[in-house]
Amino acid sequence: MKTSIIAITNQKGGVGKTATTVNGAAAFTEIGLKVLLIDLDYQANATSYLGLKHKAKQKGRTASQALLKDLPLDRVVSTTSNPNLDVIAGDMGLSKLSREKILDPGAAMLLKQWLESNSISKYDIILIDTHPSLDLLFQMAMTASHYYLVPMFAEADPFDGLEYMFNEISQIKMGLNKQLFFLGLVITKFDKANATHKKFLSLLEDFCKEHKIKIRGIIPDSKAVASSSSLQKPLVWSNPKLPIAKSHIQLARELKPEMKGVRMGRTQKTPAIVETPEHIVALFDEEPVSRNVEVF
Repeated sequence: MKTSIIAITNQKGGVGKTATTVNGAAAFTEIGLKVLLIDLDYQANATSYLGLKHKAKQKGRTASQALLKDLPLDRVVSTTSNPNLDVIAGDMGLSKLSREKILDPGAAMLLKQWLESNSISKYDIILIDTHPSLDLLFQMAMTASHYYLVPMFAEADPFDGLEYMFNEISQIKMGLNKQLFFLGLVITKFDKANATHKKFLSLLEDFCKEHKIKIRGIIPDSKAVASSSSLQKPLVWSNPKLPIAKSHIQLARELKPEMKGVRMGRTQKTPAIVETPEHIVALFDEEPVSRNVEVF
């Protein structure tokens, strides 16, 4: 299996991006794959989730050190309790890197070039947890990735900002990463007992079908996410029988056959700019307003 690099991204915070990344990484290990998780967020939430923040910082095993000093892979990787999951930790040094390199025309290529200069072939999957902002770190993640996946929860609010994110991705695809492939959406924090969530999901499914956007998985809401974070262990490992854990494993199984590294041939077609249907927006807005969302 060729190494496949997936960015988990949404510029909107609070959509379950980090939980999706960490439990997604754990799910891939459960189906027999070797995974590297790169925390490219200076808030380092994925690193903290796995209990590696202080240890990695003390040893200088962080993404910022890897990129600023061009350190080799074995100098910056942190191991976990599972031999099939390694981590490159996030830290505040990434914020410094982003500020210092902002005017460097080649800065968006830093992560891609670093990965290409290291032996990553032992990993089947590399997951990148991105910072919720359209900054240099986002550009680096999207330039280095083969695929990207967008988590969002079942409310209209997450549509806000998607247009800007997808426009930025369009620019990256035109100039730096023509083969970047959109895997689709993952619906997170879904409450099947919530009538609004159910209605929104039904409308969203119709919307995605019309515009050929795949909904890759529906991750149920669970209070166990907070407890698993405090235990510093992914739910997929600590409570594999929970519906949320099973949903992550199901998502990993669905994606696995499509993971083929860099996609060859024609680039993925970009759908035309579409307007979020007013009947979706009307679920949450007293006075519905149109939102343009460009999807890639």
